Amino acid sequence: MMSKSTSQSNNFAPKDFVLAITYQCNSRCQFCNIWQKKGTASCQPIDYTNLPRNAQNINLSGGEPFLKKELPEIIRIISRQCPKAKIVISTNGFSPSLIKKQMQKIIRFKRDIGIAVSLDGFGRVHEELRGFPGGYSLVLETIRLLKELGLRDIKIAFTLGDQNINQLKRIYRLSRELEVEFSLAAYHNSNHYFDKNDNQINNLKKINRELNWLIDQEIKSFSPKKWLRAYFAWGLLRFLEEQKRILPDYSGLTSLFIDPIGNIYPSDVWGLRIGRLRRVRNWSDFGLRTREMLLPQKSPINWMICTTRQAIRKHWLRVGFWIIKAKIKLLFPAQRIDCQSNRSKVVVSTN
Repeated sequence: MMSKSTSQSNNFAPKDFVLAITYQCNSRCQFCNIWQKKGTASCQPIDYTNLPRNAQNINLSGGEPFLKKELPEIIRIISRQCPKAKIVISTNGFSPSLIKKQMQKIIRFKRDIGIAVSLDGFGRVHEELRGFPGGYSLVLETIRLLKELGLRDIKIAFTLGDQNINQLKRIYRLSRELEVEFSLAAYHNSNHYFDKNDNQINNLKKINRELNWLIDQEIKSFSPKKWLRAYFAWGLLRFLEEQKRILPDYSGLTSLFIDPIGNIYPSDVWGLRIGRLRRVRNWSDFGLRTREMLLPQKSPINWMICTTRQAIRKHWLRVGFWIIKAKIKLLFPAQRIDCQSNRSKVVVSTN
């Protein structure tokens, strides 16, 4: 029987992980310089046996994770080590044939896996933002192939900035037409991950209008998942306009970022190295030590799903009340859920 002290210490073990398994990348995104990183050293698949068994969410990112030839073996190991974790692969979708080949191997042992395909606009808008001519049609081909393989958890991942805010409605509607999910992010700065510190978002008047439209679309649905995404969008709007979070940040406490060589950081925007994957022997003890290290410090302001998911779970009553209030206000158009502010500066993006 687990002792009370052991049970309490388990509460401090991290639950969410973003694993950048490679910095290899075949895109040249305007808002990210990962593709410029030098060196090809990375963790071996066996290193991921050191992840905690109670992990709940694991996002495999890059660079472009499908360029990592050991990707199927990494997923096999993680799915065994973390049997309850929801695993999602984030991809730019620019290599349809390779992605199909890798996924055919993966679904032999792990069919319940999520794929998030980046799409930031129609045609040349997306291709210019991602620095990949012809990439738009390749993304659509990737989504088609994934659906042919029987994958059910597919989403379009839209990264928001000044250059593509007028594309949000079109891509959201496209996600509905393709019958895939729609997820949202915004540009963030990061010296240790994106290698960018000059991303800004300034067109807040239009962003306010477009995000409120998105919030309405998600709130009037019958899907609790979409209601939560509406809340996330509202929090993103507050973050962009007021440079603050509507929920506390538990980066480094409940969620972690691990780079390709196994360095552990509180998040992909907080460049404080707090450990090494290979050296963690007890995740509960690691969580307690990390808590003591991070609580006196101030984390970089951010609003990303990887740093908000556990906060939403922890503050579910507050979130639930907002959802109820938003649904009621939708019946009375005169009472909008706007975040009116004249502030105009912002930070920047994730994959």
